Amino acid sequence: MVEGLQVEVGARYDSGFQFALEQLKIVFPDLDESKLGKLDALHK
Repeated sequence: MVEGLQVEVGARYDSGFQFALEQLKIVFPDLDESKLGKLDALHK
C-alpha cells in the first residue's frame, strides 16, 4: 500500500513538472528543454 502511494505521488509530481515545462515552452519557445530539466529538484 505504501509503495503504491509512493508511485502515485511520484507520477503526480512528474506530471506537474511536465505541465510546467509545457507552459514555459509556450511563453518562451526558444528555451532549451534539456537545461530546464536540470532545474528539477529531484534531479541528481
